[in-house]
Amino acid sequence: MTVRGGALVIAVGALALPACGGGAPLLHPAHTLPEGQVTFAAGTSGRFTLGGLREAEDQLDAAGAMRGGATTPAERDGFVKGALSRFAVAPGVAPFVAARVGLGHHNEAGLTYTGRAFRLDGRHAFEWPNLALSVGAMATGALARPNKQPPIDVSEQAGGDAALSNVTLASLTGYGLDLPVLFGYRSDADVVKIWTGLRAGFERDSANVALVVGPGESYASQASATRLWGGGLLGFSVGLAPIEVRVEVDAAYESVHGELLTGGSELTGDVAGWSLTPAMAISAKF
Repeated sequence: MTVRGGALVIAVGALALPACGGGAPLLHPAHTLPEGQVTFAAGTSGRFTLGGLREAEDQLDAAGAMRGGATTPAERDGFVKGALSRFAVAPGVAPFVAARVGLGHHNEAGLTYTGRAFRLDGRHAFEWPNLALSVGAMATGALARPNKQPPIDVSEQAGGDAALSNVTLASLTGYGLDLPVLFGYRSDADVVKIWTGLRAGFERDSANVALVVGPGESYASQASATRLWGGGLLGFSVGLAPIEVRVEVDAAYESVHGELLTGGSELTGDVAGWSLTPAMAISAKF
């Protein structure tokens, strides 16, 4: 099998993953590609929530387990926070497929698909033979449809004080900005690369959700959220041209503010905590 054919098989396998978690690693080194050179990478990431984000999701799950669902103000507040964490931060498994091209003069551009969103980025690096400092900017567009058949919109029947049992995502759209700064090292033979850095960004999402109310009745509703986050990452790659294996771990502190419509009322919530995103990909140069 040729390198191009192997890369195609990897990409198809990544796209076939049924999950759409929110993990969006970089999975590229600090050094840029030479002008005209193209790399293609495919793999997967897993996103985990910690701290307040994880506690909020536990409260959401508890509402589904308790008889009658979330009814008190405290229970409904926990339900909304859990829903925001689940659809805005989106813990879970996600595919990763990316293409990058060298533009010359230490500039590079890339296009990435992560199951939940597409990302277009550009960056410039200040490079030495073994070291590099890379500064970039990324525009993201969230687009996910895990459930293509949302329930009929009869949410007005739920009432503003209905018991809340569960919420699932039907579709999501959004946009955002990501600003990464990387510092990296590569060996003389270009066999080993190590990179570390900082990232910060925001994302604004709107979602159609299926709201489970009372004894298993499901209604279409809407939710929206603004997510601010910042953190760091560490990655490395090992390989002989034209194939590399890349591994990266991203950690970020995330803060989410949003709204969830429940019948005739709107519930708002704020939730914050840590996310951890380990990822792996195989990269090929052309």
